[in-house]
Amino acid sequence: MDQGELIAELERAGRDKELTARAVRRLAEPGAAAAPGLVAALGTVSRQAMWGLRDSLRLIGPAAFDAAVAARARAEKVPDWWELGHVLRGFDERCFPQYVAALSHPMKEIRRQALWGLQNLGDSATAAVVDVIPFLDDADRYTRYQAEKTIRAIGRQSGPVLRGIRREGPAYLRRHALSALSLIGGEAEIDERDRRALERLVRIKVAEDIPESLPEHRWLAVPGATYEGLFAAVGLHDRRPCTVSMGQAAMEDDVALVAGPDGVERAVYRVFVTPELDGWRLVYADTPLGEMHWDVDDLLRRISAACGQAQYFFQDDHSDSMVWALAVDGEVRRSYWRYGEPEWRGVPLDWEQPLGADPDFDPDDDHEPNATQASSVDSAARELSLDPTGVGEQTPMRGHGWLAVTEEGVGHGPFTGALRI
Repeated sequence: MDQGELIAELERAGRDKELTARAVRRLAEPGAAAAPGLVAALGTVSRQAMWGLRDSLRLIGPAAFDAAVAARARAEKVPDWWELGHVLRGFDERCFPQYVAALSHPMKEIRRQALWGLQNLGDSATAAVVDVIPFLDDADRYTRYQAEKTIRAIGRQSGPVLRGIRREGPAYLRRHALSALSLIGGEAEIDERDRRALERLVRIKVAEDIPESLPEHRWLAVPGATYEGLFAAVGLHDRRPCTVSMGQAAMEDDVALVAGPDGVERAVYRVFVTPELDGWRLVYADTPLGEMHWDVDDLLRRISAACGQAQYFFQDDHSDSMVWALAVDGEVRRSYWRYGEPEWRGVPLDWEQPLGADPDFDPDDDHEPNATQASSVDSAARELSLDPTGVGEQTPMRGHGWLAVTEEGVGHGPFTGALRI
């Protein structure tokens, strides 16, 4: 039976696993000679059959890898680029040398797929870690992201190689090796000499830090003069000085699972407190605040009781939902939230404009008596404290930022991820 008939048989097999497996094996039997035809057919068959062709190419191995690379490289954009991507990153350990060689391919997309393929090999790709770590500083953001995922998948068994680079070089890889060690195991993978060097560098950098735009998705704000009460009110421990860049990077990996005395794992979180910016400290705790969803009243009461005032802001442009809230001296004074129908609580603040001042106001609409035009998180933040996206070199800044964790005795060791100083 020729290749075309076998591909038709694969199509007819549909979701029948036994018939599909038989067709896959038969398509792969001719070996390297079958690869070009199977690659050419990828974009011409149904999605279900395409997965079967991918599996046949995987069985063929290195020759099929080379055929897929050649097909992907024939133009900057090819009709079956999506299918070819799935094929390229789906080979097994036999194609390890091909993956390493593809990291030097002139086409960015092939380099990305090679990184992804090495990620799928996991600890079987340990020997490639030296070839992967330069991509942690790639000019392309998505390539950097894929390199980080690959390093994490390779895991801690690459630690000895990376620590060897830190001690013995080559010099051009030392910085990348330190980033990789942070990704695979955090401080636990970094030796004492490097930890001391990083601490010295942070002390230097916090003195030179400048304000920069901050995320506007979810944050708290407290007065700079009284922010110290925040740590006890929230239960934050082991605080360390950090730059603004470090704090933002920490929010990308702000959860660590640690084992308790009973052996059961529990989540511990990392929190970023900014320097004082125009009189305010902003607090980023992305995951724990996200898990609270809409119910932050108790948190605001505790923080405002300790700091005099606490503000919470959240907005999600995708669902058109948002919250802003103000608590003073242990009580929630005013809040607005919208998830579908809007809701106001408390007495309007001095800066809020009544609904009647809006030219489009319809007095016949059913409105809550305390409703106002204050339905924007950005404008509320500007009135109450400051808009994070407006922070820049012109913003008055005092002190430095802090990183802290939500459980005593855990420290920062369990958290992974390279912190941009």
